[in-house]
Amino acid sequence: MELAADDTASRRCGHLTTALALIELNQHRGVLSCASSRRLLGERVDRLLEPPPRLLRRQRALTTTVAALVPLLPLLITFAPGLKALS
Repeated sequence: MELAADDTASRRCGHLTTALALIELNQHRGVLSCASSRRLLGERVDRLLEPPPRLLRRQRALTTTVAALVPLLPLLITFAPGLKALS
């Protein structure tokens, strides 16, 4: 439940702002105190500050290929009737 709340807050306010808010809210207990679901606050903050996972090589290649071929779609639509007439 806390992780979902962290994710929602980080999408709305940013990862750094949310991490700093978590630390500030729990400052009176100590930064590494236990949260209610037995997760350490430090782990929650680290999770918020980690960079998002990168796409795999295959996913990047597929995305690049699709992005390169999309501009050719209008040409295909334009010339397809003419190519059919030649057949």
